[in-house]
Amino acid sequence: MKQLAIWLPTYKRPHKLQEVADNIAQTTRSSYQLYFGLEPDDTDGIEAAKQVGGAKVIINRYNMGYADTVQSMYEDSDEEFAFHANDDFLFLDGWDETPMSMFKTPHIMMVGVKQREADDDCSAICFWRTSYIRDQSGVIDMPNRVFYPYHHNYQDTESTQTARYRGVWAKCDKPCIEHQHPGFTGGEKDETYKKNDATADKDRQTFESRKHLWGK
Repeated sequence: MKQLAIWLPTYKRPHKLQEVADNIAQTTRSSYQLYFGLEPDDTDGIEAAKQVGGAKVIINRYNMGYADTVQSMYEDSDEEFAFHANDDFLFLDGWDETPMSMFKTPHIMMVGVKQREADDDCSAICFWRTSYIRDQSGVIDMPNRVFYPYHHNYQDTESTQTARYRGVWAKCDKPCIEHQHPGFTGGEKDETYKKNDATADKDRQTFESRKHLWGK
């Protein structure tokens, strides 16, 4: 069994999948299994993912977007640790080594990673022990969930704040990845970012209604 699951949701960016898979293969030191998570309507993306050697292709079986796609991948994986990714990340050489070493501290269940030098909060992109999801859940009022089912936004914020509230979160100050945002090219947003923006207000309202649960 591989040590690390890399859960990579993707939406209508078939041209990115082999590129990001190659980058992960070149820079990752842990034994890992790459999972591509796709929406049922993204037929080009599904076909492109199937062409990536060694990757597992998981179709979102629920109603929401990113959060439910990650949930679908979690339910189909059995690795001890997991990392949720984006298809527009650049993974830096040895990116996984420092965050994975932090799990030597027994009570740490979740590690937030830096996306760039100025990202001091480290709240958006994380590693988990998958036993944490099974035993405590990443969601304070739902069992066995990685993220609360937001459409696309705030699921990472809630997950991090919940882990901080529980005292099981740590952050890795060494930059591990660069978020490249290709969907903003020339000021025009691609289908991924349009999907994100369409539900931003709804997700914000949901987050505001829930944050009292973890003492905010």
